[in-house]
Amino acid sequence: MALRLFNDRDAMWPAMITDQEPLSVFRNMDREMKRMQRDIDHMFRQSINTLPEEDRRAFLERRANDHATSSVEERDGKKLLKYSFDLHNYKPEEIAVKATDNTVTIHAKHEYHDQQGHNVFREYRRHFVLPEGVKAEHLQSKLSNSGVLAIETPLPEGHKLALHMEHSIPIQREDTKAIK
Repeated sequence: MALRLFNDRDAMWPAMITDQEPLSVFRNMDREMKRMQRDIDHMFRQSINTLPEEDRRAFLERRANDHATSSVEERDGKKLLKYSFDLHNYKPEEIAVKATDNTVTIHAKHEYHDQQGHNVFREYRRHFVLPEGVKAEHLQSKLSNSGVLAIETPLPEGHKLALHMEHSIPIQREDTKAIK
């Protein structure tokens, strides 16, 4: 592969001349993207380390809890399916929970003007599918003072919930039979 380097604002940018196999071009791009991701992760870790200890700890805890969690709890002898979402950056009136058939959507949108007069937008959207036999009309949602949205629904009597079911899916190619 021929490679030329161009200087642009003190950064060296490689420009590929495509005299190589297309597959190796993609491999090189993938390798370069992974290197860039490592560099970004490294810069992120360095910037986090410049925060005061208390702020850094709070940031890392919130970042770890940024995704939805699901669990099965037992309350008053009944099993409840519970989903939790960290929405501490949103006001209650900016959060909406909707159910369509067996799909639940959580949407939150926040807009404000910063000190320089810029519009700043923050948006959060998550979808999840209710397990078979769970009815959307039984859903209840609660927002805690700390900004955690909990969505709960009772599980039907004798319901066997598999939260982490995994199975292989055969890949079919057009010119051959299924690969297992």
